[in-house]
Amino acid sequence: MVFIVQTRWQKIDLDGYFEGAPELVAEILSPSNTKKEMLDKRKLCLENGSREFWVVDIDHRKVEISTPDGRTITYNSGQQIPLFFAATALAVDAIFN
Repeated sequence: MVFIVQTRWQKIDLDGYFEGAPELVAEILSPSNTKKEMLDKRKLCLENGSREFWVVDIDHRKVEISTPDGRTITYNSGQQIPLFFAATALAVDAIFN
């Protein structure tokens, strides 16, 4: 899943391709994912312009969010994730309902 801010979305050439990295990339863990694969994807996205990289762990009901400045914060069930693109937060539990 990705998120692109509206101003960038409106500039996309419908006959072309989206260029650059989306502002937010969310990967949902599956049994086939390796730790190296997730680290490589995170690095690729954050080094190319993504503001956040989320790893969504359905089994443990948690979301790990990494940013380009090297910070990684894990949000668990019962917590709220602040959203950089809105003046609100997202309940972790809402992701899994």
